[in-house]
Amino acid sequence: MINKALIIGFGSIGRKHAQILGGLLGKNNVYVLTKQDEIEFNSIDSSDKINAINPDYVVVASETSLHLEHVLNLERICREKVVLIEKPLFDENRKPNLSNNHYLVAYNLRFHPLINLLKDKINNEKIICAKAVCHSFLPDWRKNIKYQESASASKSKGGGVLLDLSHEIDYMRYILGDLSISYSINKKVSNLEIETDDYLFICGELNKGGMFNIETSYFSKNNRRKVFIETPSISIELDIINSQMKIFEDNAEEIISETKYNLEDTYIDQHKAILSGDFSKTCTLFEGLRTMEIITEIQNKRDQ
Repeated sequence: MINKALIIGFGSIGRKHAQILGGLLGKNNVYVLTKQDEIEFNSIDSSDKINAINPDYVVVASETSLHLEHVLNLERICREKVVLIEKPLFDENRKPNLSNNHYLVAYNLRFHPLINLLKDKINNEKIICAKAVCHSFLPDWRKNIKYQESASASKSKGGGVLLDLSHEIDYMRYILGDLSISYSINKKVSNLEIETDDYLFICGELNKGGMFNIETSYFSKNNRRKVFIETPSISIELDIINSQMKIFEDNAEEIISETKYNLEDTYIDQHKAILSGDFSKTCTLFEGLRTMEIITEIQNKRDQ
């Protein structure tokens, strides 16, 4: 039974987790580990004070480059806690020995109802090809800071589209099974004032058969996040941002909409599931480590 939560980190994503859990558990049952002063939640300024709080649930929402340090510290001082680690798991491929707590990875798009409907719809279908795209404009991401100063713009803080937008790698694996990469491009191509990669294209084969490709970027003013699936009998287009799925079959078109559902709801549903003890959709540590292996493979090809 989860009654008390601790958020490690209080940037934009840490604040989001704290606000959601404050609504679900009550504000007095949410603590934040941060050096910031005068925040609206109970706070501690040192990991040495974690055991005094004795949280049931810990969310690691620090900068990606600090995830490993914080996770290893939790492994050392905590036992049998549920630990949700923000994506991506780490800033590079690491395989620490983690066994004292139940570790999960926060790939929240797994909770979108249309992603799960798509997963069920193609469960018995032969996949010819699948495509995922995610294009957005980094300067619009965070209104409270300059994009040049954000973690996304910094290599040392674990930024770049490959790490930031690894959702696409995760949900393609969640829907379709594992991926084998044949070709990848991962580099900076725009005039954004950042030192990280702002474009990613990968393609290859699905381990269950069929082809796939994924394309993501930081520089597009045409904000879109979509999945396209082709099978011998149906074609599917899923618009994740607008919560609409189109199914084309035998000259007919079916449109399924969840217009009242938005991406923020995936964060809420992720926490509700974890609080209830339902981990069936949540990304496991093993799955998160496999996504890190794919990320590292792409990084190594980029650096050759």
